[in-house]
Amino acid sequence: MNNLSELGRKIKTLKTAREILQQEYTQTEFHKKKVDHPHSTTPATPEDEEIYKLLTTIQQLDLYIKKLQDEQFKLIKEEDNR
Repeated sequence: MNNLSELGRKIKTLKTAREILQQEYTQTEFHKKKVDHPHSTTPATPEDEEIYKLLTTIQQLDLYIKKLQDEQFKLIKEEDNR
Protein backbone atom coordinates (compact mmCIF):
# COMPACT_ATOMS: atom_id res chain seq x y z
CA MET A 1 0.00 0.00 0.00
CA ASN A 2 2.98 2.29 0.58
CA ASN A 3 3.83 2.16 -3.12
CA LEU A 4 0.26 3.04 -4.00
CA SER A 5 0.18 6.08 -1.73
CA GLU A 6 3.58 7.20 -3.04
CA LEU A 7 2.29 7.00 -6.61
CA GLY A 8 -0.80 8.96 -5.61
CA ARG A 9 1.36 11.66 -4.05
CA LYS A 10 3.55 11.91 -7.16
CA ILE A 11 0.52 12.11 -9.45
CA LYS A 12 -1.01 14.86 -7.33
CA THR A 13 2.26 16.82 -7.36
CA LEU A 14 2.63 16.52 -11.14
CA LYS A 15 -1.00 17.54 -11.70
CA THR A 16 -0.47 20.60 -9.51
CA ALA A 17 2.66 21.55 -11.46
CA ARG A 18 0.80 21.05 -14.75
CA GLU A 19 -2.06 23.23 -13.55
CA ILE A 20 0.34 26.03 -12.59
CA LEU A 21 2.08 25.89 -15.98
CA GLN A 22 -1.27 25.78 -17.81
CA GLN A 23 -2.35 28.92 -15.94
CA GLU A 24 0.90 30.63 -16.94
CA TYR A 25 0.30 29.65 -20.56
CA THR A 26 -3.29 30.92 -20.63
CA GLN A 27 -2.06 34.34 -19.53
CA THR A 28 0.34 34.71 -22.47
CA GLU A 29 -0.29 36.83 -25.53
CA PHE A 30 0.45 33.76 -27.66
CA HIS A 31 -2.50 31.92 -26.11
CA LYS A 32 -4.75 34.95 -26.44
CA LYS A 33 -3.91 35.17 -30.16
CA LYS A 34 -4.69 31.47 -30.57
CA VAL A 35 -8.04 31.89 -28.83
CA ASP A 36 -8.95 34.94 -30.91
CA HIS A 37 -7.89 33.31 -34.20
CA PRO A 38 -7.98 29.52 -33.70
CA HIS A 39 -7.80 28.61 -37.41
CA SER A 40 -5.03 30.95 -38.43
CA THR A 41 -1.35 30.28 -38.11
CA THR A 42 0.70 32.79 -36.25
CA PRO A 43 4.31 33.11 -37.34
CA ALA A 44 6.71 32.24 -34.56
CA THR A 45 8.67 35.05 -33.00
CA PRO A 46 11.82 34.80 -30.88
CA GLU A 47 9.68 35.57 -27.81
CA ASP A 48 7.55 32.51 -28.56
CA GLU A 49 10.47 30.18 -27.84
CA GLU A 50 9.69 30.29 -24.13
CA ILE A 51 6.03 29.55 -24.87
CA TYR A 52 7.01 26.47 -26.89
CA LYS A 53 9.19 25.31 -24.00
CA LEU A 54 6.26 25.81 -21.65
CA LEU A 55 3.92 23.82 -23.93
CA THR A 56 6.52 21.05 -24.27
CA THR A 57 6.87 20.87 -20.50
CA ILE A 58 3.09 20.62 -20.10
CA GLN A 59 3.03 17.76 -22.63
CA GLN A 60 5.85 15.98 -20.81
CA LEU A 61 4.00 16.30 -17.52
CA ASP A 62 0.93 14.78 -19.19
CA LEU A 63 3.05 11.80 -20.27
CA TYR A 64 4.50 11.27 -16.79
CA ILE A 65 1.08 11.60 -15.18
CA LYS A 66 -0.33 8.99 -17.58
CA LYS A 67 2.60 6.66 -16.91
CA LEU A 68 2.19 6.92 -13.14
CA GLN A 69 -1.59 6.48 -13.39
CA ASP A 70 -1.02 3.31 -15.42
CA GLU A 71 1.34 2.01 -12.72
CA GLN A 72 -1.18 2.96 -10.05
CA PHE A 73 -3.96 1.12 -11.90
CA LYS A 74 -1.76 -1.95 -12.25
CA LEU A 75 -1.02 -1.95 -8.50
CA ILE A 76 -4.70 -1.55 -7.66
CA LYS A 77 -5.58 -4.50 -9.90
CA GLU A 78 -2.86 -6.60 -8.23
CA GLU A 79 -4.23 -5.67 -4.79
CA ASP A 80 -7.75 -6.66 -5.86
CA ASN A 81 -6.54 -10.02 -7.18
CA ARG A 82 -4.99 -10.97 -3.84
